[in-house]
Amino acid sequence: MKEQVTIEEFAEFVYFMRTSIGLTKRSFALALDVTPRTIINWEQSKSLPYDIYPVLTNIRTIVKLYIHNNRMSA
Repeated sequence: MKEQVTIEEFAEFVYFMRTSIGLTKRSFALALDVTPRTIINWEQSKSLPYDIYPVLTNIRTIVKLYIHNNRMSA
């Protein structure tokens, strides 16, 4: 059984992950294939994705790839 994620926890997670790699809301939205408004709504605890777990996985993957690519180019 998957652990429940509150809207506040999700908002903090999205904001932390995005800012930890220095992306704008627009750039993060493009990477996730959502609109910038969606990122804003998520970060302001106004909405959750319908199926949150694939989104969490995608965010983690994007951040890992970004960190890996930046290490390789340094």
